[in-house]
Amino acid sequence: MRKFYLLLAAFALSVTANAGIKNLYKQDFETVKTAADAGWSSPNLADNMAIVSTEFGKWFEFSVGNNNNRNAVLTWGTEIYGESVNKYSVHFQWGHVNPKGTDNGDPVANTQFSNEIALLVPHTYTPAEGDPVVTKPINNGQYAAADSLRLFAITQMKGAYGDTNPYWESNSDFTNYAYDFMINNDPNTRFTASENAWYNVHVTVDVAARTVSYLINDESDTEEIISGVLDMAPNAEPYISGLNVLLGRYSSKASIDDVKVQVEVDGDFANKPTIALTGVNMTERTYKIFFEASNDEILHVKDASGNEDLAVESPYDYVTTTSGTLEAWTEAGTATSEHAIEQVDCSVITLPMAEVSIKKVNTGYVKELNLTVSNASVPTQPSITLTYDFRGKNGEVVTSGENEVPSGTSINVTQEGTLTVVTHAYGFAESTTVYENNTEFAVSASVDFQHMSEGTLTGLGFTEIDPLDASEMKGENNWTARQRMYYEIKTGEQDADGNDLKEKHVVYGPTANGCEAIRRFLLVPSKLNAENSHSMFAPVYTWYSEAGDGSDVAGLKVNYGIGLINTGTKTDDGTSINYANGPIGVDGLTDNDFYILYIISDYGTSSVHPVFEAGTSVEDATAQYKAMNLGDGSNVQVLKGTELFNLYRIDTAIARIDVFKAVAGDGIEEINNGMMVSDHNAPVYNLNGVQVNANSLQRGIYIKQGKKFVVR
Repeated sequence: MRKFYLLLAAFALSVTANAGIKNLYKQDFETVKTAADAGWSSPNLADNMAIVSTEFGKWFEFSVGNNNNRNAVLTWGTEIYGESVNKYSVHFQWGHVNPKGTDNGDPVANTQFSNEIALLVPHTYTPAEGDPVVTKPINNGQYAAADSLRLFAITQMKGAYGDTNPYWESNSDFTNYAYDFMINNDPNTRFTASENAWYNVHVTVDVAARTVSYLINDESDTEEIISGVLDMAPNAEPYISGLNVLLGRYSSKASIDDVKVQVEVDGDFANKPTIALTGVNMTERTYKIFFEASNDEILHVKDASGNEDLAVESPYDYVTTTSGTLEAWTEAGTATSEHAIEQVDCSVITLPMAEVSIKKVNTGYVKELNLTVSNASVPTQPSITLTYDFRGKNGEVVTSGENEVPSGTSINVTQEGTLTVVTHAYGFAESTTVYENNTEFAVSASVDFQHMSEGTLTGLGFTEIDPLDASEMKGENNWTARQRMYYEIKTGEQDADGNDLKEKHVVYGPTANGCEAIRRFLLVPSKLNAENSHSMFAPVYTWYSEAGDGSDVAGLKVNYGIGLINTGTKTDDGTSINYANGPIGVDGLTDNDFYILYIISDYGTSSVHPVFEAGTSVEDATAQYKAMNLGDGSNVQVLKGTELFNLYRIDTAIARIDVFKAVAGDGIEEINNGMMVSDHNAPVYNLNGVQVNANSLQRGIYIKQGKKFVVR
């Protein structure tokens, strides 16, 4: 998606003689570093919000990735309007990337064309009996049916897939209605919005008349796409308090820029300009200064040397190698704006040092190291790349990355030695990180949930329940319905390109298809107490809370031959769903120890699919398949010894946990040397210092025993 700066028209606020336009709220994202700094929040996908920075400027981007419907909200509140505003306009720029299917041969059925942009108002009334249920504010659902919660919405017509949607066609491609949107859920307002294009949205609210006028223009803001006038819903409040972005799966994106709430005022009015640093080249700085040129404002600029300049087009470019004060203000008629002041520092900026973290460990000095560097604190947030080399303990070159690689690159080291990592970005000074790979590890314990015997499970209090033999792809049923747990046997033949031909054999799936059902062993919540939650899989402990009666903790389940699962139910009969994660940890470890979780998803995306040689019998291949670790290694979580892992419900299983401790002399180190030791009874706090329930942690950063840990 490419962004050009636009000269926006002052839509709908028909400026009368001797009147000006005042910004009650403005966010152009040019001076913020993070989405949260700009006022954005997302209840379920905060990590997928970002401020994009390019040569054309900065804007907000929300990406749903492989998640289901998720939303992000920009809030400015109703306090900005005061008591006398009877008419106002909201303007913003919008671009989108449509949801995409998967590569499983049925792309549309797994796609949710539910993208929506909505201007929200406070929900301040209680529906009368018989009134439609109102969509909850700031959730993962569409606002299209919630007229009392929004005054204006741009909604994708195709919506969620299914025969109940009149715009859905089974087995169709993405072209039919996939790019069509409508206003306030009215199909008569259908219009087409192209991917990777920007649109200018102008909405004017007449509080007294309770009407909403809208205009959507093209990227240049000169060609009309659609316009109209809407009546407010009877129960809707008239003052817009924020903007909601809803995205449907998969891989859809939305971009928002230049959000403004404006009113007409008597007489001339000049708005404060924005000064944004957009370029760094050693001692040279480039700034862009933005102002309301469409309001006939004239920009005044005074640089560090005292020189002054004028501009009538926005943005104004300013380049300097002189440190000092940059000052800008606007004039409109007789009005003068507040001055924007920027302290210019032209000294050379050194990039932050790269962080080297252990992604995986193995016996000896074998590790997979992850190389990361953040640009969050670097002016203009440049793209930072890395170069590295690894030398053995005698100085010999073992691994050397000649080319620059991106942050997040992982490298493997197999011996004792020194890793040197250098950060690079055009216009900035480099920095160097030295990491000594001098700690040897050994496995001190291993808990293999996948291969636990029936006798072991029943001895721990688990009861076998009905096997899973479902063919419907939904929730827990995915373990069998998707038939993703399989192996292949070579046929001994090849295709025309010389590739081996193979036969696929699904092990766990519907018995109607000749597969095996999955045996399930359940430990209901009331049987999970303080003693067995920390002893049955020692040194690994599972979730438990002090209530002890199962009322606030989910049960345990082992899918036989697969792994440990959080049932998601907090009553013995399974009638109450607990959406909280189940925390898992390891007793007695320090923050210099590690444990590794090998994880399998019921979607099958992290399960191994081995290929056996031609002539291998199905019986032998099945036996070998069941004996191996079914996790393919793509979903491996490595945690420090004092950290917690939170297991989501139903769709994720832990196949095995390996515990690694540092070696001292001839054996495992047993001396803690004053280091922090994991304590499952230690309280957990949020970043505000408030103690929280460790058994119901949402996504975010928490503190335990003085250490931060992340719940993803």
